[in-house]
Amino acid sequence: MEIVLIYSRKIESELVPASGRFDVLLELPFKVLKPGEVDVEELLLELHSRDYIEKVKEHPFFSAAIENLKCIVAAIETLEKHDVVIVPVTLAGHLAEKDRMRGSCLFNGLAVAAKILGSKGNTAVIETDAHHGIAAFISQTDAKFFCIGDRECEISDDLRCVLGRKVGKNYVESVRKMVDRVKSYNPEYVIWYLGADIDSREYAEMEIGHEEWDKIMDAISDAIRGRKTLILLASGSRKDVLRDVATRLVGALKGCSL
Repeated sequence: MEIVLIYSRKIESELVPASGRFDVLLELPFKVLKPGEVDVEELLLELHSRDYIEKVKEHPFFSAAIENLKCIVAAIETLEKHDVVIVPVTLAGHLAEKDRMRGSCLFNGLAVAAKILGSKGNTAVIETDAHHGIAAFISQTDAKFFCIGDRECEISDDLRCVLGRKVGKNYVESVRKMVDRVKSYNPEYVIWYLGADIDSREYAEMEIGHEEWDKIMDAISDAIRGRKTLILLASGSRKDVLRDVATRLVGALKGCSL
């Protein structure tokens, strides 16, 4: 199975160290494509306020964030001819609000992806990340967002789901329960927001080691089998962890008969 990576060096910013770690993906057996010239401003206006967009045009992250959005849009177009497409997310992740950036997320790339794919057919959104973003709240889409486990997202005061860190040692079992719900929903498309930051070596200090990663990859592979899948890959703080996660991802996808 051919796995496509949509990648552009223009998503990098010297001010955001995580954005420069994704060159490790070029070491792996992906078919690498660059995004074309896409006008994403009208799409942004469906998710972010006009005042906010105008304000951040002077932000030092702006051009890199726009390029990241172009990669996401290009990936969705590429899904027409491929089963799995991966996009590194840096400045267009899943935390940005309608009129406010969060962390290093200037725009909400997950919301953009959910908006587009949700209009094409039944779409399931899966997040395995140390945080859960607010894409479900700003995308106004028909896509269905799945939290790990068999419960709905628990939204904290800052509008982020904190359930992921709460489940602790039960994370793998919670992922399996989520997969069962996704399969019952039977989507045509799956968006998987995969955060390397859940690794035990990362800042979230979750108990996800090599064995747990293999089980997570196997479970998600079961969920995406037979479905067009967009993977938004987010880095944590360590390049070696990102490399390990991406390598395991390739192995799982190659072993998954889509």
